[in-house]
Amino acid sequence: MALFKRPEVSGRDYYVSLYASGLEQEAEWLRRGAVRKVNSIQILLHRHSIQPQTIMELGCGPGAVIRECRRRSLAQRYIAVDYSADAISYLRANEPDIEAIQADITSAHFHMAEAVDVVVLTHVIEHLEKPGEFLQATLLKLKFRYLIAEVPLEDLLGGRLKGLFRDRLINTTGHVQFFNSSSFMELLTSNGFDLLDRHRYVPTNDLDTIRFLQTKDGLSRLVVSRMIAGAFLARALYPIWCRLYSAHFAVLCSRNDTSVRITAPARYKLLR
Repeated sequence: MALFKRPEVSGRDYYVSLYASGLEQEAEWLRRGAVRKVNSIQILLHRHSIQPQTIMELGCGPGAVIRECRRRSLAQRYIAVDYSADAISYLRANEPDIEAIQADITSAHFHMAEAVDVVVLTHVIEHLEKPGEFLQATLLKLKFRYLIAEVPLEDLLGGRLKGLFRDRLINTTGHVQFFNSSSFMELLTSNGFDLLDRHRYVPTNDLDTIRFLQTKDGLSRLVVSRMIAGAFLARALYPIWCRLYSAHFAVLCSRNDTSVRITAPARYKLLR
């Protein structure tokens, strides 16, 4: 059955519980969505002729996105960081060539001395109670050239209407922040980033994925029927759906500080 996030539980701790109770199923769900997320990463990198040596993903979970980046050879070296010991163990077991690190990326104890080319935050920021503080702390703790961050746009007209009938903070996705494109870009620019490019798309689930979710989350026939209808409408009304109902939004940024240089091997302070 689906695990609902409650307002009193942090986004970080919600996912620790989720991975502890159903890691294999959650990893499969994330794998199914990773292709579209990495499409965003690849599109933004290629538009600007960025060929990174190192990609580091923060909040990687079981590693679906960073594994897809590696499968496409988007870089030469891959680093992945997550708070969940279960998720990191899963990634190490399934992709030993990726440097998997258990650490709390929101903690003052997390540090990486080495600079990397690209930091990826894909569907992480909406899980953070204080995203502005996190972004500012990241600028102080990490050295990198580019940031690619993606969030779901849930503060569009469709999301606001749904919010009239239920508490959006009680959900199965662990989201505590709800963005539109303007509010997300403002969050980034007000916390030390320059926007270089953006990519917006509507994720749609095929019938096999909807059936998988039915088993994974114990969905009723009514919910499944609504998901099938929603997937059909999203494809049929793509431009309207993308603008008014729901979409994913990825942004390529650079740091305000452009003096970063790629230097020596990494030194980490890990979660204890």
